[in-house]
Amino acid sequence: MNNFSLYVLGNYSPNIRTFGKYKNTCYRIKGFSKEVFLDFGAGIFFKFLRILKKEKIDINNIVIIISHNHIDHNFSLIFLSFYLLIYNILHKDKKRVEIYMPKKSIAYTFIKTFKNEYRLKILNESVKFNIDNVKFSFCKTIHKGESYATKLTIDKDVFVYTSDIALVCDNLKQFIKNANTVLVDAGYPNKRFHSFQNYHGKTEKILKDVNELNIKRILATHIRFFSNYDDYVQKIPPNANVKILNVDDYFNLLD
Repeated sequence: MNNFSLYVLGNYSPNIRTFGKYKNTCYRIKGFSKEVFLDFGAGIFFKFLRILKKEKIDINNIVIIISHNHIDHNFSLIFLSFYLLIYNILHKDKKRVEIYMPKKSIAYTFIKTFKNEYRLKILNESVKFNIDNVKFSFCKTIHKGESYATKLTIDKDVFVYTSDIALVCDNLKQFIKNANTVLVDAGYPNKRFHSFQNYHGKTEKILKDVNELNIKRILATHIRFFSNYDDYVQKIPPNANVKILNVDDYFNLLD
C-alpha cells in the first residue's frame, strides 16, 4: 500500500484570490500505471502542466474524476480543453484525456464539445472501473447539484474522497465505513451562511460522524478562505486521528 500516495495541488473553496496562492480543489494520486486526478479546480492548471513537464508524463495516461460541477472543482478544465485542442491541431500524435463527470451540467455540455480531446464518461453510482488492481466506485452525496464520493479499494484497504457534503448521510456512512483513510469536506468551522444551505455542513458534526465509523485516518480538506486552520483544529473530536490538509501536502495514501 505504500506505493500509493496523495498530493494536494489545491484544497480551497471559491474566492477572488483563486488564481494566486489559494488553489481550488485538486488531488493527485500516484502509484498507478495511469495518473489519477480527483477534481480539477480553478488555479491549478499551470501547476498541473509543470508536473507533466518535470516528470515527463504522457497526457494520454491521465484520468480525471470530477466529483461535481462547481467551478472550484472543475474550472481548470477550460484551460486544459483549449490546451489539448491547440496541441492536437499542431501535432500528429493526438492527445486525449479520460474524464469522468456528472452529466447534468453546463460543464458536461462544454466538455462534450471537445470530443477529440477527451474520452468522456458519465459519472454516476452505477459506474465501476479498475486501474491496475484498484477498484473505483462512487456514491451520490448531499450537496447542491449532482455530486459523488469516490472510493478506491485495493484488496481490503479502502480510501474515500467525499468531495463537498452538506452532511454525512446514511448511504455515505455505509460507503466509507471502516475505510483506512477518508478525505472529507471540512465544512464550516464557525458561522454557516443561510445562502449555503445544502452546500457544506458544520465541521464539528462532519468530523464527529466520520470518526464514529471506525476510520483509521481522517483528512479534513476544502478550507474556507475566510477561516483559518486554528478554527478547524478546535473542532476535531477528542482522540480522533484528523489532519487538516494544506496545499502541497504529500503522504502515503492508506497508512
